[in-house]
Amino acid sequence: MRIKFSKSTLPSGLKVLTEQLEGFPTVSLGFWINVGSRDEAPHEAGLTHFIEHMLFKGTLRRSALEIAKELDRLGGYSNAFTTKEQTCFHAKVLPEDLSQILDLFTDILFCSRFDEEDLAREKQVVLQEIKMVEDSPEELVHELFGAFLWGDDPLGRSILGDWETVSRFTREDVLSYFGRHYGSPNLYLIATGKVEHEEFCELVESYVKKLRRCFPPDRHPPRARRGVKVHFRELEQVHFVLGVPTPGARDEARYAALYLNTLLGGNMSSRLFQEVREKRGLAYSIYSYLSLYEDTGVLGVYAAVEKDNLRETLAIISREIRALSEGKIQQEEQEAAFEHLKSALLLSSDSLETRMTRLARNEILFGRYVPFEETLERLVSLSSREIASFTRNIFGERPALVLLGPVREEDLLFFDELFGD
Repeated sequence: MRIKFSKSTLPSGLKVLTEQLEGFPTVSLGFWINVGSRDEAPHEAGLTHFIEHMLFKGTLRRSALEIAKELDRLGGYSNAFTTKEQTCFHAKVLPEDLSQILDLFTDILFCSRFDEEDLAREKQVVLQEIKMVEDSPEELVHELFGAFLWGDDPLGRSILGDWETVSRFTREDVLSYFGRHYGSPNLYLIATGKVEHEEFCELVESYVKKLRRCFPPDRHPPRARRGVKVHFRELEQVHFVLGVPTPGARDEARYAALYLNTLLGGNMSSRLFQEVREKRGLAYSIYSYLSLYEDTGVLGVYAAVEKDNLRETLAIISREIRALSEGKIQQEEQEAAFEHLKSALLLSSDSLETRMTRLARNEILFGRYVPFEETLERLVSLSSREIASFTRNIFGERPALVLLGPVREEDLLFFDELFGD
């Protein structure tokens, strides 16, 4: 497949990146704003996500219904999302519809009304979204874990915010936050698929004449907490997350982190899935995950078990972490982990949306295009010793453990025995 990458900064200050791909009949494009929930002050918790909602509620030229109908008429897929560090408005369309989707997206990004009545109504929608998380033990324990691990740092707060902050948002809050963050140099436009760079830039310039100047995010690595936090709730199972901070997405150690996550609990042949679920039947759901931010990250393990199986499950997790830190990794096991990572990476290259997201994140993090081959070369060059050393480094102190369910602190007196310094 022939790939042509191009990058320009338009006179308006908008950074435009394209990846022209032979054989794709459609285009995936996204407006990325380098602002997320970790950029909020305490009283602004949830405001980035709230603005994402509000941008679909009407502009000077379009009502919310007209926006929805226009997106539906385009026939492709369109959506928006907010993360800890970025916000994205994206769509997949036919090349002949690029002008229409650009007209729509630039309208909502630069001409939204932020009407008082819409704002009051959308608060209720987001509050219901918060309630949905509170009714889902698996989602809630992840939120509680983040709050415990990162403490008062914005990374520890929910992307949705909380009942108190969302209820108090005013139109002035929205306009102030929007004005500080949604402009140059924080704004990127990414397109992948059947797109020619020069033609695309010319089209974009007809819609984006000038961007407001904003300050780039001012982020600092947070200090992580360790230990145990119990949230008692009458449930059938104990849901828990055990995890530690890791180096961030810009650190070379991210490759070792990918391996460790895969070996520990990242797929069905991983150690925890096999030992906890397949061999002992202690849990239906157990997995590890890796979340990387620009300057820090977290490697965590989630499981839901009966209270009587909690100690045994945690003991298995402790044992497998210790084995990995001691370098007890068979060559066949590491090769299988590499094949899993390689397959996931290459299969994702068939998705325009995934390629668009990868292009955006690499530009924001590294300021350059990162070919798939470069990532694979770094992964294949990693040794089991490097994976073991990385495991020892991040688990050098006891991890953080947050539990939700029918359990008390006195039920966790064995924790230091399993995970003590």
